[in-house]
This record gives sequence, structure tokens and C-alpha cells, in this order.
Amino acid sequence: MKSFSLGCKGNVFDWFTVIIVLFITGVTTLIGYIILDEYITQLDSSGYLTGPAVGAAQGFLWGLRIIDYLMVLLMAVLIISVGILSYNISTKKVFFIVTLILAAFYGFISYFFNYMFQQIISDAQFSAILGFFPNTILICTNLHWVMLINIIVGSITLYAKMEKGQYV
Repeated sequence: MKSFSLGCKGNVFDWFTVIIVLFITGVTTLIGYIILDEYITQLDSSGYLTGPAVGAAQGFLWGLRIIDYLMVLLMAVLIISVGILSYNISTKKVFFIVTLILAAFYGFISYFFNYMFQQIISDAQFSAILGFFPNTILICTNLHWVMLINIIVGSITLYAKMEKGQYV
């Protein structure tokens, strides 16, 4: 396994990958639900959906609501993958200090994604569906805490492993 980081000095790109994947998944899920819900509502009101088609359409909406629970699973899998990738990187202990110094910058970037997500879902179109996606909204409005978890997990697994003579 190789990290996304080109220099193999740390796994900062992996941490940002987690934040970006969660942000994009959250936004696309919410926008997709709004589009599909509006589409089904218009088809139903025009008379094109009849009988079993209404049930199938509601099943599609229910399937999108499941993504809210899969978002928690996705976050857990991504954080575990950061730990696994961090464990496989060979680096010197001094880069832990660099990580601590830059942690505030990483948090600021993650908070920027929080702000973008909050501005996107503050639109009136989203007010009707926010109750269906509490986990997604909780995760995507607290991406700075997810970044902190990434820093902690990544730092512990990166620097807690045994040296195998890779620096000789």
C-alpha cells in the first residue's frame, strides 16, 4: 500500500482526501435527494406514476435515505484507512512536530469545508429534507473534528510503529 502523499513524509493528502470525500458525498446526496423528490412529485401530480410505479419511486427515495447511515460507515472506513496508510509509511519522527505545527492550518481548511456545506444547505430548498439526513449534516458540519480525528489516528499509527531499519 502506498499513500497518496508523493514524498512519503506524512499523509496529509490522505487526511484531506477524507474531508473532501465526505463533503462531496454529503452535498451530492442532499442535492440528489432534492432532485429525485421533485421529479417524483411532478410525475405523481401529472398522473404519469400509477400503481406500482409510485411504490417503486418511494423505494428510490428510501434508498437515498439509507445513504445517511452509510455516511457514518464511510467516515469510519476512511478514518481506519488513514490509520492503515499511516502505518505503512516510513518516515522520521521529526515530521510529527511539523504535523503539530501545521494542525491549525489543517483545521482551518476543514472549517472552510464546514462553512461551504453550511452555506449550501442553508438554501430554502434544503429545509424540507434536512430531517431525513441528520448523520450527514452532523458529519459535514463538523469536518474540523473529523480532521482532528484523522490527525490523531494518523499520528499515532505513523509514529508508534517499530523501526525496521528503513533509515539506515
